[in-house]
Amino acid sequence: FFGGTSEPQTLEEHISETHTDEEGNVVYTCSMHPQIRESEPGNCPICGMELIPANDLDDSDSESLNPNAVTFSKAALALAEVETTPVKKGVPVLETRLPGKVVVNQNLVSNVTAHFPGRVRELYVDYTGDYVRKGQKLVSIYSSELITAQSELLETARFKEQNPRLYESARRKLLLWEFPEETINQIEQSGEVMEELDFFSPVSGYVSQINISREDHIQEGSMLYRIAKLSEVWIEFEAYESSVNNLKIGDKIDFTVSSIPWHTYTGEVSFIQPFLNDKSRTVEIRITVDNPRKEMKPGMFAEGVISSQTDQEQHLLIPRSAVLWTGERSIVFVDVSTAETPAFEAREVALGKRAGNKYVIESGLEVGERVVTNGTFKVDAAAQLSDKLSMMNREPGSGANRGAHDHGAMDMNNDEMDMDDGDMNESTMDTTEDHSNHEMDKSLEALVPQYLKLREALSKDDFETAKEHVRVFSTDTFSDIEELRAEFKSISEMLISRIEEEGYEGALFKQYCPMYGGGSTWISDKKDIENPFYGTQMHNCGETVEQMN
Repeated sequence: FFGGTSEPQTLEEHISETHTDEEGNVVYTCSMHPQIRESEPGNCPICGMELIPANDLDDSDSESLNPNAVTFSKAALALAEVETTPVKKGVPVLETRLPGKVVVNQNLVSNVTAHFPGRVRELYVDYTGDYVRKGQKLVSIYSSELITAQSELLETARFKEQNPRLYESARRKLLLWEFPEETINQIEQSGEVMEELDFFSPVSGYVSQINISREDHIQEGSMLYRIAKLSEVWIEFEAYESSVNNLKIGDKIDFTVSSIPWHTYTGEVSFIQPFLNDKSRTVEIRITVDNPRKEMKPGMFAEGVISSQTDQEQHLLIPRSAVLWTGERSIVFVDVSTAETPAFEAREVALGKRAGNKYVIESGLEVGERVVTNGTFKVDAAAQLSDKLSMMNREPGSGANRGAHDHGAMDMNNDEMDMDDGDMNESTMDTTEDHSNHEMDKSLEALVPQYLKLREALSKDDFETAKEHVRVFSTDTFSDIEELRAEFKSISEMLISRIEEEGYEGALFKQYCPMYGGGSTWISDKKDIENPFYGTQMHNCGETVEQMN
């Protein structure tokens, strides 16, 4: 009579509008999975997070706010732990992580060599690793040539007044054989020939190599000992070819050593190998560092981070955690709060280069605006629940996102389902990522089985098994399972692209997690969800998007 609808309101519409059920009780939902509706508090059956009252995520109408803004009560804002960061201008600084190891500084290595043939009689230092001081006895050698040279000295010494040149020549010969001058004077005074000559260490350091044993026969020029000083060492890093152009001599590297992870050292690049290693596709980067306490021992692993500027121009920069990706779209939430109402507006931005933990923004933001950097997914979930512009909703107000995460209602064989592959396919995601280290030139028949084993290992948090199977795809080294999962995201993008282009015989399912990295897609041979990005922490978080055959 008063112009109301003639059709009765459904229970689902009632819950969506009032956030209470037909009996007036509060409805509880998950901030990550807004399709979950429960009549009492508890945990989300998908991700295990605590359910919250749906009306805490309600967006109160405000004429002063953009229609796409989602509002929060102050209690809900505190629960979501939302943090914002201002958009600033700055010079992008690239951060490159480099694996490396401690090696001996070759400029501080000395070889003790034989200057005449002979036979080893006694080893005074007979094991590697021993510390020797300069002038310390190393070995005693018998030599017939040594005896002859001493006899010549004694003979010429008798007639040195008449023939000084011949005397000086015989004396110099023993000096060049590293006879100590005091020993030569002693031979002259005593008139006795020494049958053995002791060799002394020319430097202080650690014996790194011994090439002789007792009673060995040696030749002139034979290396007897190698002695290394460890007061300074080299750290040799491996830089992948994709990042070499960003490095130059003089760049500073912050690094840690595996046995001293609590201490960060700093050094400057002193050498960049001009040749690329064909097998590892890396270039050697070297720094020299002081090692006064001998804490850094040759052979220890190191990990370095080198920062380099791409240019000198100022660019808009925001933290990586602010960005949500879905296919070709990049979304950030901008703080548009009023004095009384906390509110956030989803905005599409154009990403530029990745600079460490920041992204360059080409368009979509202004200096001084504040973007959400913590609690981003909770704000996005609230936007989806309110049918506002969000990561998964391109058409706010149309109700298109209502079933986006409805696992029970999704019918994968429904021909009428309208799904834009660009929203779910991440093959174009983050075009600044470098995938030059991926081995994707093999056949799909060889790659897919190894990929499925890698996915299964990650879903079980089995880091060791995952490292074995990732070698088929990448030559990188990974320090922990989270690094490997980030690589798995890139591998999945490229493999999905190839399967869609070439086809693959066998039942495969494309599956999607909206929480990891702004949304991440992977392939499985099972329709049931086993999330490789969160493993046992949120094992069943995600949904099957489509069957790929």
